[in-house]
Amino acid sequence: MGNRYLVVSDLHLTDVEDHADGWKAYKSSRYLFDDELAALVQTFQDRDQGDTLTLLLNGDIFDFDLVTAVPEQPPWPTTRFERRRGMRATAPKSAWKLERMLSHHPRFVQVLAGFVAAGHRLIYLLGNHDRELHFPEVQQTLLDALEASAKEQGLSLATGRIRFEPWFFYVPGEIYAEHGHQYDFYTSFRYQLWPTVTADGEPTLALPMGNLSNRYLMTRMGFFNPHASDYILNIFRYASHWLRHYLFSRRSLLFNWFWGSLLVLGLVLRLKRKLHTPPPEHIERLRRTARRFDLSDEEIERLGQLQPKPIANRAFRMFRELWIDRVMMALLMTGGTIALALVPIPLWIKLMVPLSAFPLLYLIYEQLTQGETIFTVEKVIPERARAVARTLPARVVTFGHTHIPRVIPLSRSTTFVDTGTWAPIFDPQRRDRLRPGRRNYLLVSFHRGEASVELGSWMDCQPGSSAQDLSADQAE
Repeated sequence: MGNRYLVVSDLHLTDVEDHADGWKAYKSSRYLFDDELAALVQTFQDRDQGDTLTLLLNGDIFDFDLVTAVPEQPPWPTTRFERRRGMRATAPKSAWKLERMLSHHPRFVQVLAGFVAAGHRLIYLLGNHDRELHFPEVQQTLLDALEASAKEQGLSLATGRIRFEPWFFYVPGEIYAEHGHQYDFYTSFRYQLWPTVTADGEPTLALPMGNLSNRYLMTRMGFFNPHASDYILNIFRYASHWLRHYLFSRRSLLFNWFWGSLLVLGLVLRLKRKLHTPPPEHIERLRRTARRFDLSDEEIERLGQLQPKPIANRAFRMFRELWIDRVMMALLMTGGTIALALVPIPLWIKLMVPLSAFPLLYLIYEQLTQGETIFTVEKVIPERARAVARTLPARVVTFGHTHIPRVIPLSRSTTFVDTGTWAPIFDPQRRDRLRPGRRNYLLVSFHRGEASVELGSWMDCQPGSSAQDLSADQAE
């Protein structure tokens, strides 16, 4: 007998929307994968040989940020802003969002309930997009749905086999699992174990810039995919994107970008003022986390020190990531060109300055302002995994968050695994197809001191195709 772990992350389950013009294609029913995930979990169970089985849902399982729906007759006050852009992250509103998502994914609920009812263990680690599970009311919503599904299947479910972990899961000498968003300064919470502030008299999540951008920018620019990086373009490709998708439609790109960017900036700076000192609840939860995993205060502190401060402390990077700096430069150069045209100077100056000096200044500016971007975390994550392994003994360290499936040896005895994603990532050559190699899973087995690690893809090149065998890619 030994311990076996099935780890999946970044499912990004949300409510379903189908639009004929391709708007929010990432929410389309065409790309639902509930049956494939059920087949993966069932295969994991079927190979049981008396081992202790654990299913690790390693963050961003649900994506609350992409739910913009509002109940027709809400039992609580909703503002005009919420009805246009989605509800705030409070306990009752987040519970309603989760109920909506669960109602669109009954097969997912069914397979989790069946797994736990079979006597196995379910660990749910919170990511950044499902941080609303911080609220006990939202956790209870999921537990109630699992119990109801188990009852429908004629099964008995012991909720004591289900654990919610707000930071990490650790078994000494075996596995350390964490979602990984805290190593990304766009998505890190200032106090992840108590990530709320009081707004309008009730606890509300203090969402980082990455979450706010998804809520108030990406959901309003639905021809981009928030699960991929296809929204990072140059000025010419943005123009091409606008011509292709917006020119002959009633949808707006510039308006939503402009007001959404200002809204995100304003909210981030407003929240920053409320997060000067750590709340007592956060400190107490740090102590409880240390006791639960039998760690010292020094070990917990070292793990916490690996996390950068959120981007709210770096205003220029926010302006740059939202393209506000480059738009301001374009406006200044346009104004300068008009001013040159109106003043009595030689024609060659009027032409040469806009055609040569302005582009040169822009290139110099771009070189001087290069720095961390949303892609930086892809390089940082393996180094953070190595630092974790130096702090806590584990044969496997696994993160999600980056959506990049990869296996990296950290030493002769420790392996880092990035568990990719199940969210729809479209083939750049064929937007009606998914990019192959996703829908990833990690299978870790420990028997008699030996560790086995498998990272695989549970998909073919076509969406909705049949599952693959569990031994797709293996690293010993």
